[in-house]
Amino acid sequence: MALTEQTKEDAPSPPRAASGPTIVTMAVAVTGGFLALLDTTIVNVSLHETTARFGSIDQVQWVVTTYLMALAATMPATGWLATRFGVRRVFAAATLLFALGSAACAASQTLPELIAARGIAGAAAGVLTPVSTILLTSGVPREHLGRVQSLNGSVMLISPLLGPTIGGLLVEAGGWSAVYVVNVPLCAALFLVTLRRVRKDPPRESAAKPLDVIGLVSSAACTVCTVLAVHEFSDHALDGRAAFLVPLALAVASGAVFVVRELRAAHPLLDVRLFAHRVYRTAAINIFCLGFVLYSPMMLIPLYFETARGETAVTTGLLMSTGGLGVVSAVWLCRVLMKRLGGGGTVVVGITLTMLATVPLTTLSSDTSYVLLCASLVVRGLGTGLTIVPAMTRAFQSIRPQSIPDASSQLNLIQRIGGTVALAVVTVVLEQAARQRHGLVPGAFAHSFTWVLAIYAVTLLPALALLLADRKEARVGAVHA
Repeated sequence: MALTEQTKEDAPSPPRAASGPTIVTMAVAVTGGFLALLDTTIVNVSLHETTARFGSIDQVQWVVTTYLMALAATMPATGWLATRFGVRRVFAAATLLFALGSAACAASQTLPELIAARGIAGAAAGVLTPVSTILLTSGVPREHLGRVQSLNGSVMLISPLLGPTIGGLLVEAGGWSAVYVVNVPLCAALFLVTLRRVRKDPPRESAAKPLDVIGLVSSAACTVCTVLAVHEFSDHALDGRAAFLVPLALAVASGAVFVVRELRAAHPLLDVRLFAHRVYRTAAINIFCLGFVLYSPMMLIPLYFETARGETAVTTGLLMSTGGLGVVSAVWLCRVLMKRLGGGGTVVVGITLTMLATVPLTTLSSDTSYVLLCASLVVRGLGTGLTIVPAMTRAFQSIRPQSIPDASSQLNLIQRIGGTVALAVVTVVLEQAARQRHGLVPGAFAHSFTWVLAIYAVTLLPALALLLADRKEARVGAVHA
């Protein structure tokens, strides 16, 4: 009897009567998410030019770190903002603020100005990324979430691939500031289309809940300290112990405060009780672990092309973009496999394909065939597309539609933190390998990809757990059908 009542409580409620998003709304949402994700990779390409303009790479690196910290700090507030002010208004405001932050970056005359402006842009991106997902999935029936998430996931995967190419072309054409200037007209157009073509938010049925200030401050402190700890780890591993352990301890302490507060507050900032759902919890663990699958090669492969093979940023970007063929194929294949194998089974297939595509990279040399490398990137794009999309889809399918704003903030934040941790670990592995081999030679990259392959094998464990959770949910559903 208890099992029956719990199952009924945890089961998603029927879809709301409101129809799903229009084609224009979907295009607006996808474009907003694309711009926020693209900004990280195209800016990375400009760091060399930025260093020549403002100073050493150690100082300029704060342009990236500040963006990540601001993004992580504001992301948890997105659910409350969307509920309080409406999804359309928050999306439009975040787009406008992102444009203003980008314009301030381009106009910066000193490094502190640039870092401060990147903080503004990062704060806007922290809201823009999850609110794009909310706008895209609002009113979508449960059975159609897979199709919508395939579209959203393909953009999520393609934007890092296109970033180096677009960034390289922009830097060649207009210097370091061009990567920021390009956002201004794009965001202006997106802002106008949002106001004119996206339908207004429906009137709220009840008074908006008050802002959980303690929850917001503790969540921001936790995420910012986590990014700082990861940044220090990537720079010095465990050598600078105090600089690494202090923010790590603060992250743990503020994270504990946040969880306790959210469980006890009458109006929590985020509904952490969503993690009581087995499928949602398991999918969230997968999304964190898949940060290694998605982000770690994004640093290693371009570096190999540029340092070990002497390719330009533009050529490197073009080579990287071949992975987009696999991503596009995954959009169609993901829906087919999810119907036959479920979300967990599809993630297992995706990780397996990604591992197979990584095997040739463990033997990189100075004359490895570009045909082999491009083929590997295509298969890797296919495999990666079959991991993050079904995990996100199953997470959204496992909860009520009313919980999507909270889930969108949580899952996007989990993915970003997972990616940040992945980049830090891979950076340390690559630096140690380069130190042993006296430079960023092909052998250093081959060694790093061997470690990456081992990490991919570990990510199979949460994927298998999601597969088991899917099957248990299916059995329970069949019993109560």
